[in-house]
Amino acid sequence: MIILFKNHASTLNGVLKNAKHASNGKPKNIQPGDVILIAQTKGSLLPDEKPIRWIMNFVRTYEDSDNESVKIWGKKWRYIIQGENVRSVEPFDIEDLKISNKDYNSVQTFCDLNSEDEKEVMKWIQEENEIKIDESEDVSEEFEDNKNINYDELIKKLDEKYSGKPEYEERVVKYIQRPSALRKAILKKEGYVCKICGCDGFLKKGGNKYAETHHMKELNENAPDTLQSWNVLVVCPTCHKKLHYADVKTEFLNPGWKIIINKEEIIIK
Repeated sequence: MIILFKNHASTLNGVLKNAKHASNGKPKNIQPGDVILIAQTKGSLLPDEKPIRWIMNFVRTYEDSDNESVKIWGKKWRYIIQGENVRSVEPFDIEDLKISNKDYNSVQTFCDLNSEDEKEVMKWIQEENEIKIDESEDVSEEFEDNKNINYDELIKKLDEKYSGKPEYEERVVKYIQRPSALRKAILKKEGYVCKICGCDGFLKKGGNKYAETHHMKELNENAPDTLQSWNVLVVCPTCHKKLHYADVKTEFLNPGWKIIINKEEIIIK
């Protein structure tokens, strides 16, 4: 089951930082592990910004008996909807993906997705690996100065934040920090152009550009500072697959990289 929750920009940061929603109504039939779409109300979006950029998994619903909602959002709500594993997804508008006639724009707080629309959303948000991502501590950067973003300054700030990281915690799977704000800033600065082949990012549904990023040193190598910008390369989907599956040799040039893919050398400064 997938459930859609809507949030104004003023409350969204509290949702992401605490992995919790609040509502005067209680969602029905939702089970632990079900997907919650974290949407921002369209009236509070920036131009060309998509409303759904994060998801999490449902844990439980409980009555707010000690004014927890007031502490987080400054307003009293009857129920707290607790989640876990907040993570970013490729931004989308459910109205662009849906195939049913259900009007999600009219939803006030939350609603279940039509079963046909669930399938389309799952195709969009499908995660390719078993590494769970917790980005709940990395969301505030997106809300600090949306109107006049200096990406050089933002990348510098995030490099400082992730100095000496990633951090690892052994559970059933390994949780790895993946700072989405840094990835987005690098994509914006580089213009979605592949550093290997020069291909421009393609247009997605809704008109936004799409490109991918690759960590030159894999995060599972436990190397320090690998979450910083020096280790992140903008690539097209084809070159990204080559970096994972072709005959690849790399050398860090400090700054830049020498990459040899199937005996073809590329120098990136």
